Amino acid sequence: MLDAVREGLAGAEEVLLAVSFTRCSGLQLLIDPLQEVARRGRVRVLTSTYQQVTQPEALEALLEMEGVECRVQGGPTGFHSKFWWFRGKSGAECWAGSSNLTRGGLATNLEWNIRSLEQARIEQTRRQFDALWGRSDVLPLSRELIHRYRLHRRPERAAPTPLFLAADELQQTPKPNPAQQEALKKLAELRERGERRAAVIAATGLGKTYLAAFDVAASRARRVLYVSHRLEHLTQAMRAFGLVLGKKHLGLVGGGREESDADIVFTTVQSLRGHDTLLGRRWDYVIIDEFHHAEAPGYQPLRELIEHAFFLGMTATPERQDGHDVLEWCNWNIAYELRLPEAIDRSWLLPFHYFGIADETVDFARIPWRNGKIPIDVLEQELSIETRAELVLEQALLRGFDGPKRATVGFCASIRHAEFMAKAFNARKQTAVAVSGNQRVEEREEIYRQLADVSNPLEWVFVADVLNEGVDIPAINSLLFLRPTDSAGLFLQQLGRGLRLFPGTEVLTVLDFVGHHRSSWITLQALHDPKGTGARVDVTEGFTLKPPRGCEVVLQTRTREILAKIRRLTTRQRCDEAYRLLRDELGRPPLPVDLWLREELPELKDFRGAYGSWLKCQQAQGDSPAWAKGLPEEHPVHQLLSAAETDWQAQRVGPYALLWGLAAHPDEPRAGYEEFFRRYPQWEGEHASLDSSKSWTTLRKKVPAAVFTQEQLASSIITALGSELLEQVEGRLLYTVNKDHQERHGGVLRTPSDLARYGQYTRPEIVRHFGAQYDPARHNMGILWFEQRGVIITKLDTSSAKEGQRYLNRFITNRRFSWSSQPKMTRTNEAGRKVLEHEGRGSTLYLFVQGRSHEPALYMGEARFVAVEGNKPMAVTLKLDRPVPADVQRELRVELPDDEDLT
Repeated sequence: MLDAVREGLAGAEEVLLAVSFTRCSGLQLLIDPLQEVARRGRVRVLTSTYQQVTQPEALEALLEMEGVECRVQGGPTGFHSKFWWFRGKSGAECWAGSSNLTRGGLATNLEWNIRSLEQARIEQTRRQFDALWGRSDVLPLSRELIHRYRLHRRPERAAPTPLFLAADELQQTPKPNPAQQEALKKLAELRERGERRAAVIAATGLGKTYLAAFDVAASRARRVLYVSHRLEHLTQAMRAFGLVLGKKHLGLVGGGREESDADIVFTTVQSLRGHDTLLGRRWDYVIIDEFHHAEAPGYQPLRELIEHAFFLGMTATPERQDGHDVLEWCNWNIAYELRLPEAIDRSWLLPFHYFGIADETVDFARIPWRNGKIPIDVLEQELSIETRAELVLEQALLRGFDGPKRATVGFCASIRHAEFMAKAFNARKQTAVAVSGNQRVEEREEIYRQLADVSNPLEWVFVADVLNEGVDIPAINSLLFLRPTDSAGLFLQQLGRGLRLFPGTEVLTVLDFVGHHRSSWITLQALHDPKGTGARVDVTEGFTLKPPRGCEVVLQTRTREILAKIRRLTTRQRCDEAYRLLRDELGRPPLPVDLWLREELPELKDFRGAYGSWLKCQQAQGDSPAWAKGLPEEHPVHQLLSAAETDWQAQRVGPYALLWGLAAHPDEPRAGYEEFFRRYPQWEGEHASLDSSKSWTTLRKKVPAAVFTQEQLASSIITALGSELLEQVEGRLLYTVNKDHQERHGGVLRTPSDLARYGQYTRPEIVRHFGAQYDPARHNMGILWFEQRGVIITKLDTSSAKEGQRYLNRFITNRRFSWSSQPKMTRTNEAGRKVLEHEGRGSTLYLFVQGRSHEPALYMGEARFVAVEGNKPMAVTLKLDRPVPADVQRELRVELPDDEDLT
């Protein structure tokens, strides 16, 4: 119904709404289009206080909406109307049914509404609306009316128990939730295989700390070390472990406490440094919380401690802004992975409504950026202005919240900025407070209690350097992003603060104040879920955002214009900006591997497309290495390094290992080849004898022949680069090698039931959903079989393929697809009969369709064979289990007729 209402508002000049219930969760999705109609015509909204479901805050928002007239029905008569009426230049329409102005009524509930285009009916309903509008029990909306309603309205449902329960306050021992049960099973399987290192990647709010406590109990470990970088993380972890294991054997090191002789010790990484007792003990189980910090220097002493212990690293976002791969700590063993979109899709976290608010109170263009960021002292000064505080409050009150009371957290640039925002809100008759790491843990936790307490007036908490991770406040129902976002990972961690399930709250309200600066796209890229089944959002030309199911992304018109202007940068401009950002961060000229795990930056192929090679990019930035100056492009050094930064599409790591080995030991390539696998043990599964592998053959195809003569190696390459040879080759090679490892060995195995219909999947992701790790030597066929499951992966546009591989694949209707088999498949051989007879053999077919080459494939659902034409190749007609929706057709660039036979 939300789509129907938005479509009606888009061209309307007059709007009439009569709804019994109005809540912020529904109104906030229509604020901008309602205001646009009010600017060009007339909007009247009639709602009620019937059953006290309507939120006072939603009435306040309606009162503040310029040009929107609102009246409220009260009194003894029940008011249960659900009526939507739109008139524009192209005509009028009206709807009546069951949808209120709520999130459930518009977007998530099963509702039934009937549309009419009859002129007589439209006039009749308008007269009926006018009659309702003029009833004696219908009053104009006013502050006095809202005040009286609020006084007499019964409180909404609140949390059944207070936050931060001590062990002796809880009557029941906690039990693993569904996500924890899945992860515990995977950890047990991993230990049974003899593995002693593991990572759990799970979205904030799924209970990673409790998971660790449950697994410690399951493993029967006696001596356990739990490490975090913040004291308040440890105090909450101790509570969790105490509830699961009992607190008799728990001890804390840090914050003035020294309990290092306990069986289970919780310590900050700062306290661990130089602590002879803790570093000298032999542990059974070591846990690092917020594992993505593990590459920091303070964590290095832990490497020795985990040699003889079972090690668990826990994080919501393993991707670091500096590109370091922390999964190396656990030998790339990901025991369990459940990212935020999937957790929302499975209803284990709250969905969100994200609003991109155009912020032009600050001129970011005139602010100097240093080291890839705006200096904090400059940023806090620019953000701490009254006009911006006024904008933030106005928009936050307008969009409202969902829950028993407002519990809003605003993420600020600095302590001074947080203090300014709290002071500015208090001056505007709001109850607000600033929180920072300078306060004692007990003081911060008391503020969090007040925020969660329905009877406490505190509604706004502005934070700096806290609440990014590791603290649980399920009562939070609204977030404000008040500074440029540094990274997608940090944004998702902050977003996770408000996604925990909480009684009386159905949706998290998120306000992001979008300015004209280089990082404005980061948040939208973080929200994009390639497998998302939520309402698609056309942000700008060339970028359609897919939020998770049940989530909404709403961008103001001006916000879209700001984003479009930023996006108009050419590929070369974006590469220039990214290169300079990396150079500022690293303090040295970057190499391609520094782009790894930096999703907000252009890819290596973009740099090669813009410049031709990384060396040419460095030359354009004034960073040419001394050895590169004066060398002609045809020099073997240039040819070698250019080849090293190219993805060879190798089916095994051997050729890359050999090139690495040549760079490490030019005179002993065999020794260098073997050293690669010692240096990068995650590739041991593909370690083959150099004599039996095809590495030399592949290498000679990919690297110019001039590089391989001994004279050229000695005189041209070693002389030019000297000791830099390995650094330069490795800094290019690892970009591809890391990507290949992630595709082949870095994924968590899943089942077909985990597939999201119309979600986007790469081939490695598809393979993992059928219980296997991707092997490019086995899994690059058009149809793959996994026991009784046939997976067809095909593309519509094959014009770029080699001659002989251009197949005719097409949709016939919105439920029928014609798939062209490979020439070797016939009606009579086993390969063809497995497809044509799949139903009789008890097999299931799954169809994935790409629009074009190099695009992810969309999962179209299960399909069954209905007809075949031709032979060698066959044209196989498949019938889908559901019609292809219109928005998916647009994504695939097709327009399909309906299928007449729906049986």
